Amino acid sequence: MRAVLALALGLSLQAQDEPYPEMGPLPTRNMFTLLQAPMTYQPQAPRPIGPGRWQVTLTHVRANVFEFSDLIKDHPPAWFQGRHRMDRASLEALAAEYPTAPFVFYFDEEIARTTLQVRRGLTDRTDVWAELPVERHGGGDLDTPIETFHKTFGFEQWGRTEVARNQAVVATIRYGRLDFVREGAQPTRVQDPLFGLVHLIHQDASTGLSATLTVKPPLARTYNSFKSGWDVEGGLSGWWQPSATQVIYAGAAYTHRGRGNAAYNQLDYTSDLGAHLTWQGRRNKVIQPFLQLYFLSGFSTPQPFAKLHDNSLQHDLGFHAYLNRRTTLTFRYVNNITHHENTDDASFALGATYRF
Repeated sequence: MRAVLALALGLSLQAQDEPYPEMGPLPTRNMFTLLQAPMTYQPQAPRPIGPGRWQVTLTHVRANVFEFSDLIKDHPPAWFQGRHRMDRASLEALAAEYPTAPFVFYFDEEIARTTLQVRRGLTDRTDVWAELPVERHGGGDLDTPIETFHKTFGFEQWGRTEVARNQAVVATIRYGRLDFVREGAQPTRVQDPLFGLVHLIHQDASTGLSATLTVKPPLARTYNSFKSGWDVEGGLSGWWQPSATQVIYAGAAYTHRGRGNAAYNQLDYTSDLGAHLTWQGRRNKVIQPFLQLYFLSGFSTPQPFAKLHDNSLQHDLGFHAYLNRRTTLTFRYVNNITHHENTDDASFALGATYRF
């Protein structure tokens, strides 16, 4: 009996000495409507979790998207005002206003994306992971607080007060006719899974660098229509700890996008480059704030009246709450810094990570 008590006490003391897990950079993702079908850059934590260990992370993101082609903003129809509801008849009337435009888009929706990621330490230098996302598209209820925020700080977004709030409308237009339209909420659907590998290639007392590889097989159809090809991403992710009270993460990756079905290919997706730069404060053991900059190069060929080929920059601001040495909660707010009509307007995320 004394031996059992001694063993239990030893394990308890060992657990108390074990440091809280390093969360690494945040899995920020551009939630723009056209980036739901292809694989999009997400930063990967560069530190291996240890041989034989598991890490399970559940993340829920709510993103608001209200974007449309510059052509609509620069030349709006006379009736495009006064909380107009954009039903199919209105979208057909909108399309008819631009008979010579090769591509025009109108997106107004809220996207809820929930992902489950399971990570396994194979060796002291190599981890593998898998991620399964599910998404629901609908009108949501973020339009009112976003409009209030814009009005309060003096940078109202043109177009929000011209249409009804909390709609779910996705439409693309070619030469004056609707090319694709989706009205109303879309039920929760499983999206393409991701499979990845993280391999440590350098580490010393204050720095480290890992190679990352991610693959997305084409299994699902986004909006029940767009099916991507095989997407492969390779990159680097590292850290630098200049002091005991802070750590810097940085990384970049190149995403190669394969060809998908005809509807997907018509959107002219290109391969792109993603990158992140993250600061995390470690002064407090329980609550640790962070700020992450998230960069994405253009993801489509240049098209008239659209900026889908332009770079985008977003910030991810929040904090980790370490409940114990195994469990961490993460709260995040992501917002657009550039305004090229190729990102979501804002998103809020809550995550929970358990390591064992």
